[in-house]
Amino acid sequence: MDSTLKVYLDCSPLTNTQVSGIGVYNKNLFLELQKVQGDDVVPVLKWSRFSKAQIVESHIKTKVAPLAPLLFNKNIVYHGTDHKLNTRSLGPRVVTIHDMQPFVGKWIDPKFAEGRIEIMSKVLNSSVEKIIAISHFTKQEIIKYFPRTADRIEVVYHGHQFKKFTIDSVADNSIKNLAAGRPFLFFIGNIEERKNLINQIKAFEILKKENPDLIFILSGKEGFNAKSVIDAIAISPYKADIYLTGYLSDNEKEYAMKETSCFMFASWYEGFGLPLIEALSTNTNIVISNTSSLQEIGASFCHQCNPADPDDIAHKVALVMKNGNLKRVDESFHKEWSWQKCALETMSVYQKA
Repeated sequence: MDSTLKVYLDCSPLTNTQVSGIGVYNKNLFLELQKVQGDDVVPVLKWSRFSKAQIVESHIKTKVAPLAPLLFNKNIVYHGTDHKLNTRSLGPRVVTIHDMQPFVGKWIDPKFAEGRIEIMSKVLNSSVEKIIAISHFTKQEIIKYFPRTADRIEVVYHGHQFKKFTIDSVADNSIKNLAAGRPFLFFIGNIEERKNLINQIKAFEILKKENPDLIFILSGKEGFNAKSVIDAIAISPYKADIYLTGYLSDNEKEYAMKETSCFMFASWYEGFGLPLIEALSTNTNIVISNTSSLQEIGASFCHQCNPADPDDIAHKVALVMKNGNLKRVDESFHKEWSWQKCALETMSVYQKA
């Protein structure tokens, strides 16, 4: 990066006390950029959200600066990390697009989609200098809807923080206590329609007939049409063995990933699929859907299923429970999918902007 260049990294996704998905990306990107560029990377929040600056600061342990509505300094790169540009600028602008689901018209609240389409269309029809897509699938999705952006898109994958957790307290043993020695299937992500949980519950019911001790643990906050998932559990003949845990700590998630009989991630649509990288890092058994970005990220390691077919999902889960993944990850995987690499490649985008 040019020594005279300063980066304003928008930290709007970190205004919640519990972070997941885009918030995890925002946090780890800032921390890795800070290691390399120090004070030349400034976390910012627009004035309307600045009342939540302390929450952001609790995540990144750094003072947050207010974001002016117009940046006059041409040597400042402004990076909107969540589909949006929250300021105008005389300097270069970069935006990260995580997925194009609002344009797909499925598995999403129509009112939310309408608002997000308006915001994203404004950004993608603008002269924004660089667009970061988090997978090649997402890049192609952007080009499908906004073909004139093609020469400005750079693909930068998410990473993972490869650290070891120690499960040594009662609180950290909640998943262990819930399983109580029983084999369990595991899902983590928003409890929402896009994650295809109803078909995954049906697959669990098929597997349960041959595996009477098996249970299914679903973790994450409620999202769009979570009620349909809750209703599917309520009418399941095995509802007593299906558990909704809510948000998990990193320790609990790590434990569940390592100990599950199979991590199920048969989503309808993913822009990247951060839980897949987290699961792969533990070398746990995994089944993914043969859709969207999941093939791009995990096809060489994971068995793939047809997300519309509960029988196929169940068959692939049974296969991986018996034989394991297609191959195990090694140290090269950790380097390929690190937040450090994500930060370095993002810095390269800033240079090009």
